[in-house]
Amino acid sequence: MFVNAGRFLAALVLAGIGVVLGQLPAHACSCVSATTQSQTKDANDVFTGTITAVMAAQKTDGQRGAIMTYDVEVDRVYKGDVSTSEVQVSSERGSSSCGLGRLAADKRYVFFAQSDGTELSADSCGGTARASDRLVSKVERLLGSGRAPVPPTPEKAVFTMVADAQPESLTRLAAPGVALVLAGLLGLFVVRRLGARG
Repeated sequence: MFVNAGRFLAALVLAGIGVVLGQLPAHACSCVSATTQSQTKDANDVFTGTITAVMAAQKTDGQRGAIMTYDVEVDRVYKGDVSTSEVQVSSERGSSSCGLGRLAADKRYVFFAQSDGTELSADSCGGTARASDRLVSKVERLLGSGRAPVPPTPEKAVFTMVADAQPESLTRLAAPGVALVLAGLLGLFVVRRLGARG
């Protein structure tokens, strides 16, 4: 009787575990705990900025879920090629797919982003978070004080004078043209003389 009760209890526990596991997301996000140092190293772009707008849109590639897009007014760039004061960052919406979710508008964040051409994306594993004094200090200790998001100044053309080079004189430059004119006049003269003889 005790054996049957033990088996019944074991079956009940296994059934309960099965129900719990069955309710968990099929593709849960699992991030390895990372330090700010490793997050700054792994990111293509690290910058701070205030979110001015948040938009959600369904994926267009036939997959389920939504993509969040954040309009960000950038105030400081610590790493990467961000050169405009306004950028867009995208992320998965769901936390189960490591998305940032619905970040708060009018709040300042530190973004640890990946870039694909002009596209910027971020996820919850990368380190993107509210720009607390502590987090900004950590980033500045690792990457310096950063810069304003201005485009790089184009390099000015530099003209170098060739050593001992003297400009060509006008007579030297005009000589080939004068020679062609003389040859043309001589040819015209010869043709007229031959025509007069005929």
